[in-house]
Amino acid sequence: MIGGFVGCDSPNAQKQPYENLVFNVDETRLEPAVEDTTLRIKVAPPKHWKEIDDSMLTQVINELDTQPTPELQRVPRWIFLNESSQAMCVVSELNGVEIAPDETLLKTLTTAYQNQFPSATVRQAVFMKDAFRIHQLMVIAADFVRIKLICDAPETLVFEVDYRVPRDVYQTELRAIESSIGSINLIHKQQ
Repeated sequence: MIGGFVGCDSPNAQKQPYENLVFNVDETRLEPAVEDTTLRIKVAPPKHWKEIDDSMLTQVINELDTQPTPELQRVPRWIFLNESSQAMCVVSELNGVEIAPDETLLKTLTTAYQNQFPSATVRQAVFMKDAFRIHQLMVIAADFVRIKLICDAPETLVFEVDYRVPRDVYQTELRAIESSIGSINLIHKQQ
């Protein structure tokens, strides 16, 4: 998992086999949160990661189509880019993924990334963050770090938050990425 996560015991430890993680969110490292009413979530991208314009959207979507996991049908909802570092965050709806994906999906993703990047270190974990179960895949290669989070909760559709960061700026961006992950929350229905 990403360094610096603070773990705590889940109040539902008997029912839930996954560790519940608490994130220290530093609001000064974040842009304002966006709300996605389709996914029923809100998330704040790291500071200086701006929503991309339509001219770049097609290029990014084409790149997503070449990922090593074609069984995942991604529908990008939000794409944020730090123009100076080229770090990117893509928030996507995942079609064709059943609610509560199991560890088989994570193993498939791990194998696909190990095959595509044989010299990279690929790690996986599953944990709880508030109401979300998060399947995390972290790929550490010579020139990039990728943190892929596949999230589900009873109140949401299955979605993915994918951080792609050049290796030379990863340490600089790490606290902002952790804060961004910590900002993922449910949009509560109005009574």
